[in-house]
Amino acid sequence: MKYARDLRFEAAKAKEGNKRNIEEYLNYSFESSSSKTKEFSQLASDYKKELESRLAGYKLLKYNIMHFEISAFFQNISTGKIVYIACDDVRYFPNRWFYNIFIRTAENDRDYTGGRNNCSTLRRIREIADKLTTLKSELEEKYEQDKKAEN
Repeated sequence: MKYARDLRFEAAKAKEGNKRNIEEYLNYSFESSSSKTKEFSQLASDYKKELESRLAGYKLLKYNIMHFEISAFFQNISTGKIVYIACDDVRYFPNRWFYNIFIRTAENDRDYTGGRNNCSTLRRIREIADKLTTLKSELEEKYEQDKKAEN
């Protein structure tokens, strides 16, 4: 027996040829399961495409699809600096993948404990990533000020 939400999901997927507008997942109730569901796998695939589109000028270093959670590392091509992006379990925190995305700087694509924590919406992810990867850190600025004061 298929639930109404499954039928809506399949109809939307068929209509758009497997790629959905990412906002169609808002308020979607993901089924809890001991393994990844088709719906979550589709969201993860579409979310990756959406992040890559919104972060043009960044290189995707790593994309992790975990048990109903997603994380990624992107590198700003012009500065070489890296950001780590993560979203909570989509089953228990609906819409947080869109409205409350965790983002911070990282030293490399294995750095899960790096810079200061920040939050962003999907719509502002580029703005926040740019701020984190293009602005000088407070330590870099202090170092340059100290260097100037010495001269």
